[in-house]
Amino acid sequence: MSPNQEAEIINACRILFGSGVEVTREFVHYLQPEGVRKAYRNRARECHPDLRVGGNDQDFRAELFRRSVEAYELLSDYLRNRKVVVHSRMPDMRNIARPRIKIPKASNERYYSGPFPTIKLRTGLYLYYSGVVSYQALVRSLLWQRSLRPPLGEFACSWGWIDQESIATILSATHLVGPFGERALKLGLLSESQLKILLLHQRFTQQPIGRYFVQHALITETELLRHLRELSRHNAITGLNR
Repeated sequence: MSPNQEAEIINACRILFGSGVEVTREFVHYLQPEGVRKAYRNRARECHPDLRVGGNDQDFRAELFRRSVEAYELLSDYLRNRKVVVHSRMPDMRNIARPRIKIPKASNERYYSGPFPTIKLRTGLYLYYSGVVSYQALVRSLLWQRSLRPPLGEFACSWGWIDQESIATILSATHLVGPFGERALKLGLLSESQLKILLLHQRFTQQPIGRYFVQHALITETELLRHLRELSRHNAITGLNR
């Protein structure tokens, strides 16, 4: 880990754990996912915009909430990649010998069979490039995730940033190109910092895309967990080899 990366990890720990905890290299070395999740939940309860709508410190609390979410993301990525063994070449995850439950592929759908990308990937694309799910299933999973995604307007309204009349105005502004958040920004009803917080919160509350493939019997729970571990190694190695 480079000095800059170490400084970012230590700063993220200080944001989540607060001034009452002395964050050192040894503290980071023994950091565990459950401890990070607990610290994030505690910090979110302190500064979540839902808790004190309209207070004088609303902007400060919103900024602290945004920084807490970003710190949690950073530490979660660090812990997932911490024990990665770096190889000189990118491994093709499809060719690693392992026992597996064979789930039949749909004969009328398109599966990827080309070279494995050497870039960072999200779960859905990783499963597609691994030949596990078809292109059609990937598209369906994205539509499924989007349909279950909590609306930004609900969050913004519950936090007191906009009201129902503003939501109606944003939805009716069909002359503006872009999704709800971008329209609200163009209309001056949300600030850039507010939109960023809303998008981060929406991301944390949406359904993981891997659940779609399990629920539709395209992959087993055990296989999904294994692929998620491989994805973590793939992304870590890709980042380190740049």
